[in-house]
Amino acid sequence: MRAMRRGKPHPSLLAFRLCKEFSWTPQELARQPAKTIEEFVIILNEIDRQSEEEIEKAKRGMKHVG
Repeated sequence: MRAMRRGKPHPSLLAFRLCKEFSWTPQELARQPAKTIEEFVIILNEIDRQSEEEIEKAKRGMKHVG
């Protein structure tokens, strides 16, 4: 989710993504330690960054094919 990489996302977007990614209810999310949430956000941001890099590589590759 690119919104997480463009500065701080709205808290509801972050809560939604964490619940979706980790199959948590909002109550389960609220019980997670702040350190865990911080670490998981870093992981999700890195996964997003790698995905974006792969998309860019694929786009560059398509330009050379066609």
